[in-house]
Amino acid sequence: MKKSIWNLLLIGMIIALSSCTDTDVYNDKDIKNFVKEYKTKQYAVENPSNPPTAVEIGERVKPFLTEEEYDYFYKRRYFHFINVVAKNTGYKSKVQDITLEKTEENEDGTVDYDYVLTVEYYHDNFSEAVETKGQLTIQYNGENYKITRDWEQPNQFVQEAILKTNNNGGVKH
Repeated sequence: MKKSIWNLLLIGMIIALSSCTDTDVYNDKDIKNFVKEYKTKQYAVENPSNPPTAVEIGERVKPFLTEEEYDYFYKRRYFHFINVVAKNTGYKSKVQDITLEKTEENEDGTVDYDYVLTVEYYHDNFSEAVETKGQLTIQYNGENYKITRDWEQPNQFVQEAILKTNNNGGVKH
């Protein structure tokens, strides 16, 4: 009797272990915390008259990105828009929330997500929560997560802020 119980437990453990996949390390709560921390470091602007430079923002988010993704963003000046929005509007910014939806588990072990990021832009008596939709791909290298792809759909608020000019026809600084 004891032997049959142990055999059943052993068989159950084998089945449970064999059903585990590489994507089991992609815990929803851990992924959300990881992505929210990354986006918080990307979007945080405390002083819009002296916002972080693109290089400073890049350095803040570098630990979250693969080397290839970091280089891709850096070459395309991706981090620069946050600085421009802050200078042109005079608004501080911070991440309020992010929602993630897993869309695909890839053969290479990475996982794709759609997301909706909510960023609050604010100053004195003004506050506006702006949603940005995006997609990203995350890999787990055995020790930590890394973002291999991050794409954001441009939103109207950011586009207008980038194009904002002052009364003299120049860009507001």
